[in-house]
Amino acid sequence: MSFFERAKAAANDLAAKADVAMTQAGISTPGTSATGGGAGCGAGDRALRDLGVLTYLEATGRPASADDRARLMATLHELESSGRLGPLTVTPSSYGAPGGPPPPPPGAP
Repeated sequence: MSFFERAKAAANDLAAKADVAMTQAGISTPGTSATGGGAGCGAGDRALRDLGVLTYLEATGRPASADDRARLMATLHELESSGRLGPLTVTPSSYGAPGGPPPPPPGAP
C-alpha cells in the first residue's frame, strides 16, 4: 500500500469518526440532520425548505405552483408517517438577536 493510499484511508477513517462524534453531539453536518432522523432527513430538510419558499412566495403575492405544494406536502406526510422527518420546531425570534438569549443546546426540551 502506497503512502497516498494509507493517507487517504486514514483521512476517511478520521472523517467517519468526526461525523459520528458530531452526530452524537447534535451538530448537523452537510447532507445530514442533527435530529438523527436517518436517511429521510436530507429529503425532509429540502422539502421543508422548498415549502417555506412556496409559502413566502404566496405571502408576498407572487405565483407559486399548486403542483409543487401538493408534491411537497405528500413528501412530508410520507416522511412524517414513517418516522423519518424528525421533530418540527420553530426557532423563537429572540434567538440570535443582539442581546437576546443564546439558543438552547441540541436535544434540550
